[in-house]
Amino acid sequence: MESIEIEVLKKFAGKALEDLGGAYGRIPETNNGKAYLFRGKERVKLMIDVLNKMEV
Repeated sequence: MESIEIEVLKKFAGKALEDLGGAYGRIPETNNGKAYLFRGKERVKLMIDVLNKMEV
C-alpha cells in the first residue's frame, strides 16, 4: 500500500473511533448495546495499530 492510502485509512479509522466513543457515551445500558460499541472501538484501535506498523 502507498503511504497516502495508509494515511487516508488511518484518518477514517480515527474518525470511526471518535464516532464510536461518542455513541458509547450516549447509549443507555440496554441489550448489550455498550458491549457491541466497546468491541467495535477495540477493533478500530487494532486496525489503527496495524496501519501504524505498516508505515514503519
